[in-house]
Amino acid sequence: MAQNIGSAQTQVNVTIAQVQSIQVSQPTVNINMTQPSHFILGNSSGQQSNHIRVSSSTAYQVTVKASTQYFSYNGNNTTLPVNTIAVKTATGNLTNSNTAPPAGLQVVPQIMLSALPTTIITSPSGEWGRGFHVNYVIPETKSPSYLNREAGTYSTTVMYTLIPQ
Repeated sequence: MAQNIGSAQTQVNVTIAQVQSIQVSQPTVNINMTQPSHFILGNSSGQQSNHIRVSSSTAYQVTVKASTQYFSYNGNNTTLPVNTIAVKTATGNLTNSNTAPPAGLQVVPQIMLSALPTTIITSPSGEWGRGFHVNYVIPETKSPSYLNREAGTYSTTVMYTLIPQ
């Protein structure tokens, strides 16, 4: 019969850190105001699928804001306010998975863009690679703001911020 000659042990430690990342999949989004109907009914960028992708090891919020209160044109500020753009957000896909979003996930379906941060997503738990669809819309009620403007491209930078909870 074999006998134990000795034993040894080790301690295994697992260090867990909060890890968060946010990515925007389409770095440039265009809304064309090129048809008469656009100045009456408004127009949109069309849905940007999984435009925002969030990875977070903990609960989180996502805010959105424009870099300034007004669009710029050829590098100069204008009087065209960014709050003429609606940001419509919907839950997208989880990377490489059909897993449902966590219970309690809150997505604000529409906000008007502002230079102040506005919370659009609140998740009670972490996930890795959750996408969110975004559509940038000039609503019918805001389309007159685009009349009597010089032709060209008006720009603003939209910033999404991930805040661990």
